[in-house]
Amino acid sequence: ELGMDENLPAVLLMGGGEGMGPIEATARALGDALYDENLGEPVGQVLVICGRNKKLLSKLSSIDWKIPVQVKGFITKMEECMGACDCIITKAGPGTIAEAMIRGLPII
Repeated sequence: ELGMDENLPAVLLMGGGEGMGPIEATARALGDALYDENLGEPVGQVLVICGRNKKLLSKLSSIDWKIPVQVKGFITKMEECMGACDCIITKAGPGTIAEAMIRGLPII
């Protein structure tokens, strides 16, 4: 349903319903870091949740990524996103942190 590659580790990148700070820069950095130039293939993937930030959603969706990147808008089923990923990069919202801790999902 999320379009994730089950064979690659996944990073969940999000900033809450209204978005936060440097999501675009962080997504681009992850896109570079999770691509192995020597192998010529991705070693990871990213799921970016843009919340209600339609400008960010449009911008990130238009990038020709070297790795699998799924870009989503506002999500109501966060448990599915967390369940599909191996770690989360997010702002310090108490609900998200609590959900991640309950799942044992590492938080950055």
